[in-house]
Amino acid sequence: MSTMLLVRFSVLLSAILVLTACGGGNDAAPADAGTVTPGEWVVVHALSDPEGVNPIVTNDASASAILNHVFETLLVQDFTTTELVPRLAEARPTVSEDHLQYTFTLKPGITFSDGSPLTTADVLFSFKAVKNPLVIDAAPIRNYYLDVADIQIQDDRTFTVVMTQPYFLAEYFLGGLWIMSKKHLDPKGLSDGFTITQTNNIAAAEKNPAMQAFATWFNSADVKRGLAENVGSGPYIYDSWDTGQALTLRKNPSWWNAGNEVLNPAYPEKIIYKVVNDRNTAVVAVKNQEIDFMEAVPASKYAEEIDTTAMTHLAKTAFENYTYLYIGWNMRNPIFADKRVRRALSHLVDRDALIQQVVRGLATPANSPVYPGMKEYDTTIPGFTYDPAQARTLLDEAGWSAVNSNGIRTKVINGKTVELSFKFLLNAGNEQREQIMLILADEFKKVGIKADIQKLEWSVFLENLRSRQFDAYIGAWVNDPLPTDPYQLWHSSQAENGGSNYTGFSNQRADQLIEANRLEFDEAKRIAMMKEFQRIVVDEQPYTFLWRPLRPTVYNKRLQNVQFSLTRPGYEPSQWWVPTSQWRFSASR
Repeated sequence: MSTMLLVRFSVLLSAILVLTACGGGNDAAPADAGTVTPGEWVVVHALSDPEGVNPIVTNDASASAILNHVFETLLVQDFTTTELVPRLAEARPTVSEDHLQYTFTLKPGITFSDGSPLTTADVLFSFKAVKNPLVIDAAPIRNYYLDVADIQIQDDRTFTVVMTQPYFLAEYFLGGLWIMSKKHLDPKGLSDGFTITQTNNIAAAEKNPAMQAFATWFNSADVKRGLAENVGSGPYIYDSWDTGQALTLRKNPSWWNAGNEVLNPAYPEKIIYKVVNDRNTAVVAVKNQEIDFMEAVPASKYAEEIDTTAMTHLAKTAFENYTYLYIGWNMRNPIFADKRVRRALSHLVDRDALIQQVVRGLATPANSPVYPGMKEYDTTIPGFTYDPAQARTLLDEAGWSAVNSNGIRTKVINGKTVELSFKFLLNAGNEQREQIMLILADEFKKVGIKADIQKLEWSVFLENLRSRQFDAYIGAWVNDPLPTDPYQLWHSSQAENGGSNYTGFSNQRADQLIEANRLEFDEAKRIAMMKEFQRIVVDEQPYTFLWRPLRPTVYNKRLQNVQFSLTRPGYEPSQWWVPTSQWRFSASR
């Protein structure tokens, strides 16, 4: 290996898309369809408001797609090849032979949207913000920066990241941190009161007044939701946010890289993320040309109602990305503490039937937390079969054999008779997950389990997961196309303090494998460790793995250059443009 840490991802382009229909129709293309025309506004469907607009304390996938237009990173994965390429950095970093030092140089002339220069001071500030252990909502991404020991500043453009130990994905995550404006997000200079080294000691952090004051500020609504505070260097700026209605991005008129960016060219004048908290209603809006682009179309609507031959203004496709759907069981809840109960519940899920009924076959079963196609995926792991008889046996063995007058299984726990009864947590407006839960509630009832449904608004739903205030829930994880690092979701340390290990999974051997995987640069050894890790997770069943969905998507054919990728979120509105003859919004200003 050279002194550069090569993180390359070879992806067959033919595997990127799974096309189900390409938007037939015999309508002729407009005469100006072949000429790229910047301008116009495009309207993208959003099921809910983003959790926030700050890249460090906002962690939902829908927000990430928006943040990527306002903030920029040192490196980015190429939309087509998924290889790392420079964005704010002049080139990929120079890496020491021991993989402990990464030296980056910023491109000259970078500015934030207010015209102020982006320098290494902003880079240092961004690392301090994500590493401050008192900034609670940064916990889901902080784990990728735990081993950053120091940032050494050479000048306004050059800096070196020093690591405490090697990390095989260090280049990806060091290069992938969104760089924020210190001027706007630390107006009082609170981050000047502590060093990167001090962020690595939580006990010391709790006694450091500057770190406490900074965390109080950065955990505030002003930072999480404030449009004026969140000034980036990207091609768009936050224009307006009408909660429950729309978040609008406006083209940055003074973007430092205008005309030079191929992956993020910023053709639309505005990108409007229109909130419609019901997917069926959103489909109607797409048909009526009120929305230009919608992903995660209800499968029945996609398969049966969106007829692109009759509705010649529409195109549809189902694209692939690295996503899996699952049921999470709160292992700190006594009724889910025994893995026999969790395994029994998995045996009550008829995944094949659900895939046909709920998503019309637009998915394949998921058997582990690693994505098929990755070298570390263990193909020998069998999926959990639908087997109610085995479920009953396991429940009996776990002591849930008595049945009360309501037909619900019971067990004496800590001297108290407890029912095998729980609530499924659901984010409101997600009809697919509600349909799954309703079907499973009926299935569970047949074997003496009572399952109710509780719907919560998206941000409240997320807060309940982070605070572990749930019994069970249906969730999904969306990943980038890169080698597996399960630390964020599965390491026991991430089961506390707002981390993403919501179920409380804790296994000593799994922790050892996760930690060793991060340090290992030998691919064969990592593959072996990740296969063993998968077998532990599947045996324990903290998740009931459901399926890997395709993303049924419909869009207005006035959008040109619509492409799909394995990189998140799978599409790039900045690349779309509309022929002048089909402008509907900005032409009427």
